[in-house]
Amino acid sequence: MVSNKNKVTPVIPAGRKNWLINREISAHFRIVRSFLLGHLMNIMMLAFVFYHTIPLALSMTWVAVAVAACAWRLLIWQERRLKPDRTSPENIKLLLEINTGILAIILSVAIAYLIPRADDMQRLFLAIAYTAMIGAAGLTLRTLPRAAIAYISIVTAGFIFGLLSIAHIYAYAAIVVLVCAAEMVAQSSLNAHKYFIIRILRERELNTASETVRLLLNDYEDQGSDWLFELEADGTLASVCNRFTSAFGDTAEMLNGKSFVSLFDASPEREQLADHIAHGRAFRGLTLSLHNADEQHWWSVSARPSTLSANGNRRFRGVISDVSAEYRAQARARKMAHYDALTELPNRFHFNNNLERLTANLKAGEHFCLLLIDIDKFKMVNDTLGHPIGDQLLKAMSARISKNVFSSALGGEAHMVARLGGDEFGILMVGESVVDHAIRLCDALISAAAEPFIINGHQIVSGISVGLVIAPEDGVSAEMLMRNADLALYFSKAAGRGRWERFEPSMDEAVQKRHAMERDLRKALINNELQLYFQPLVNANSGDHVGFEALLRWNQPERGMVMPDDFIPLAEETGLIVPIGEWIIREAMAEAASWEQPLSVAVNISPVQMRSANLLPTLINALAVSGIDPSRFEIEITEGVL
Repeated sequence: MVSNKNKVTPVIPAGRKNWLINREISAHFRIVRSFLLGHLMNIMMLAFVFYHTIPLALSMTWVAVAVAACAWRLLIWQERRLKPDRTSPENIKLLLEINTGILAIILSVAIAYLIPRADDMQRLFLAIAYTAMIGAAGLTLRTLPRAAIAYISIVTAGFIFGLLSIAHIYAYAAIVVLVCAAEMVAQSSLNAHKYFIIRILRERELNTASETVRLLLNDYEDQGSDWLFELEADGTLASVCNRFTSAFGDTAEMLNGKSFVSLFDASPEREQLADHIAHGRAFRGLTLSLHNADEQHWWSVSARPSTLSANGNRRFRGVISDVSAEYRAQARARKMAHYDALTELPNRFHFNNNLERLTANLKAGEHFCLLLIDIDKFKMVNDTLGHPIGDQLLKAMSARISKNVFSSALGGEAHMVARLGGDEFGILMVGESVVDHAIRLCDALISAAAEPFIINGHQIVSGISVGLVIAPEDGVSAEMLMRNADLALYFSKAAGRGRWERFEPSMDEAVQKRHAMERDLRKALINNELQLYFQPLVNANSGDHVGFEALLRWNQPERGMVMPDDFIPLAEETGLIVPIGEWIIREAMAEAASWEQPLSVAVNISPVQMRSANLLPTLINALAVSGIDPSRFEIEITEGVL
């Protein structure tokens, strides 16, 4: 049933077979109760549904055999749990595979026997139960691939045998669908087992590697990574060791008698070191920088006075640690905290800090500008060409933005360009004539961004939308400026993208109205404010009514009758179209069920609703509740769905 083409099997190292089988068995036993409970529930439901169809004695016998098979699997589990060393893993796996085959045969025989004796609703139940069982088997038996394949194959064979007894074209079509479904479930189960094996092998390798690293680190600590030094009373080096000479890159003859303080770069820490030595005080953890072979290093130095010299001054003995790696790591961490790793531009945190500083220090008569930029069609680039291409587009766009921002033709008055996250960038501009420069910059950026990008052989035509605010006219706080710039950006995108908008107070009012409509729309379903109108559909040749199209209206107490064009786009943008669409489907079918003539009813489906996982269950449930013939219900879609 399952094709082996291009099949990749994980390589199982020698000596690990029993270990892998134990992991497979343990993974299955963690869900064995759910597996058996699901089977028992399905078996009981089948017996209940066919209570009047088959003899009671036969039904009870079938249930008893199934219960016995499930009990046997529980015994296998208990034996393994209580006496793990009594039976070999291979024998337990074989017992589980045999038990699975018995459960599959019980179910297969029952399905083959019941299908020709079932009515239409009972066959629908059998189809649903079959789908659930093979799906559950593919999931719960993924660590026992032979059992999974056997179960799916046997149950599918029983269903096919039953369908063949009907001898109808629909039955043959159903067989094709069943075989394809079983093939997909079986292939998915095999892939899941393959990735399970890969995962646990990698876990084992990772644990081994971690243990090795731990041993190496312990050995490194035992060997010691620091070195000792000794100073004369005047602060000059004495008895320099090999570790010191290797770290500094000079000979002992050159270092002995040299001033210890002079080794380091000028800094406040070096002044502290000199003061401690001069006054004979102990010091600890002083971190000083020095250059060796044109490379900067950082040493952590600790020392204390020790023996008295001939003139009564104390000598120093201490230890040095090279902390250059830690310092560089800290520098990288500081950069990562303030700069974007992909574009190397300042990030949102750095940008917001500068924005808050500008607003706090803004003096009377001064201005600065904030621009928010969003790349148009960026999601489409990611979806069609992949995220690596999307990342390259972000880098190319950031370079193009930076080049235009810092262009001398625009006054060179840009304060900062930052990537705020995703495909959003921010610009802060300060200086004289900043407003004029910002407006010219918006036009220049939009023109530059519209030029095609050539990335890995792909020509990408994108663009940007820009929102502009000017401080302090458009806001006196960082939060207010960001909010208003975001509003301006929203309106530039809503106006068609590839343009810029400056914030206006009316934008805030429009957004407030939009939020109010969204709030009222959320209450519309609860308050029964939505209504369906049914527009007749007429045969142009005969003039006969052939059906109706369901049209949605919103009767809002304060707004009155609201037409779909005014609220459907908002419902799609906010996701409210999904529950509204489900309500339309149920109401349209319920209305059609009350008609005397079996006329059709058509319902428009939104692209957002087409992507909803609840669409198919909603249709099935509504058909079952209303009882109308499915052929009477029509779904209309627009080109937006495609």
